[in-house]
Amino acid sequence: MSKMRAVESRYPTNALKNIFAPAALDFGPQQIRIADQWAKVYAIQAFPPAVEAGWLTAAANLPGVTLSLHALPEDPLTIVQDLNRRMGQLAGQLAVSKGGPLQAQRLERQIQDAQMLLHQIDAEQQSVFRVGVFLVVTAPDSSTGERLARRLEASLAAQGMRARPLVFLQEEGLRAAGPWGLFDTSLQGRAPQTWPVSTIASAWPFGSGGINHGAGIVLGHELDQHAVGELVLLDRWNPPPETGINNKNVNLLSPPGGGKTFAAIVMLLREWALGAKIYILDPEKREYQHVCRGVGGDWLNAGGGLTRINPFQPPAMKTMDEHVGLSPLAAHTQWLQTFLHLLMPGLTPMEQALLAGAVRETYEAASIPMAVDPTTIPNTEWPHIAHLYAVCQRHAETEGLSEWKTLVALLQEAAVGALAPLWAGPSTVRVDATADFVVADLMDLQTAPHAVKRAQYFNVLGYFWNLIRRDKSERKILVADEAWMLIDPQNPDTLRFLKEVAKVIRGYNGSLMVATQNVFDFLAPAVQADGEPVLTSAAINLLLRQDQKNLDYLIHLFHLSDAEQDKLLNAHRGEGLLIAGNQRTWIKVEGAPHEMAFMPPDRPDK
Repeated sequence: MSKMRAVESRYPTNALKNIFAPAALDFGPQQIRIADQWAKVYAIQAFPPAVEAGWLTAAANLPGVTLSLHALPEDPLTIVQDLNRRMGQLAGQLAVSKGGPLQAQRLERQIQDAQMLLHQIDAEQQSVFRVGVFLVVTAPDSSTGERLARRLEASLAAQGMRARPLVFLQEEGLRAAGPWGLFDTSLQGRAPQTWPVSTIASAWPFGSGGINHGAGIVLGHELDQHAVGELVLLDRWNPPPETGINNKNVNLLSPPGGGKTFAAIVMLLREWALGAKIYILDPEKREYQHVCRGVGGDWLNAGGGLTRINPFQPPAMKTMDEHVGLSPLAAHTQWLQTFLHLLMPGLTPMEQALLAGAVRETYEAASIPMAVDPTTIPNTEWPHIAHLYAVCQRHAETEGLSEWKTLVALLQEAAVGALAPLWAGPSTVRVDATADFVVADLMDLQTAPHAVKRAQYFNVLGYFWNLIRRDKSERKILVADEAWMLIDPQNPDTLRFLKEVAKVIRGYNGSLMVATQNVFDFLAPAVQADGEPVLTSAAINLLLRQDQKNLDYLIHLFHLSDAEQDKLLNAHRGEGLLIAGNQRTWIKVEGAPHEMAFMPPDRPDK
């Protein structure tokens, strides 16, 4: 091989160099032009006498700022000798000081600082270093760069530090603050202090109190003053043990306009992209139809369209883990009683007893015993609400009890009236086992009585719960949007059902996401025993902008400080407090450009 070829094989060609090298690099007295970027290098030249942990974090996380800390080891013996000599000089100055109380106070403070450093070196055996802190501000143009530079100077000044540009040393400063890490001798005179190792460790910007689980979904970036701009990486499925997250459930709490739906869609899209199955109950504004169709999911019109979920049909399971000792049908009839009480609120004890007997007769008339295996009965052979109506009507005609007549009157609309398409017939819903994004929409029930909306909400929630229980191997998220609609002070069994789902869903590799605008509804005296655990048992809570009425309740639930209360009242859309186990931080939920296409077309987030 010739000498020329040997050289070419050892060094990259100019074309390869140009891929990595900037197009131009021009150093001025106080700024740098890097291709089409503006930059300026600073050195911190004055520090406060005392600092807190993470005291450089805020500056390091400012937009456009890169920080580099250089530490050169010093000889402890030399430092001790210098400190002793310095303390003697300061003591002499203090003895003859004529500068008044202020001058004396400053000298005493310097002596105390020297004594503390001497104690750290001698008694604590800490290593000592001569330190230089350099920062690079980069921006697309000079006007933006100067604005960012002023922000950096102000941030440091607020903490008692003074930063100055490296005049005529911008090139050396860039080599120090950049990835090369070269602490040029011309800069070492700009390192004005000697620090013990504890001060260096506490200054390092990786000491953020932010939320980063190392896996999961990116939810947004942090707004906390010690972690501004850092990404929030949240893993509900396998969080680090030290986070204190003991379940996979999530609450999204905010009145209208706080960005609750936007945050939910961002979270669900990213969980879906990582393989989780999504089941959403959309009760009011058809907010999830767009994203469902965008990802090719199954959208079900459960408010009176072609989708019917027969509440009399139990799940196709041979056993039900949480109802040991009961057959699937016997366990399901307990759930069915709650559904019927929601549909017909205010029943007397006598009417409830007659209704329970009529339900048993309805199954008997269809020749279905309580011990039946539901997987052996086709959809078309299960009884439905019209059959229950017929049983009650027969009793009313033969027995003449007024309670039977009341039940007939209450069931008539659902069995043979305008509401018959909802429940009077076999189930028509078909959700394939491979469906990975399913939305059940109830918007067409907006004008229906609240009891009807609540009953159908409960019916669909039960159907989704059955889908989740059929396979424990897959990750699944059940979304109960506007869950306050489920609350019935006269029938706490609805919230009790939701509480039980929240408790046992983790056993099915599932996660319950409750989104609600009315926190106070869960804490009404009649339902608080079941409503409060729904809110407090979730390990992850996102509190977006709040109004005063909701905030009065949240203060107690989440032990909010005065500062947190003020921030929640004045937060912008999409901003809020994320509480994940034993961690909490302020975040801004953000969607990627390609995700904005999945948002409802009329949302202000777009």
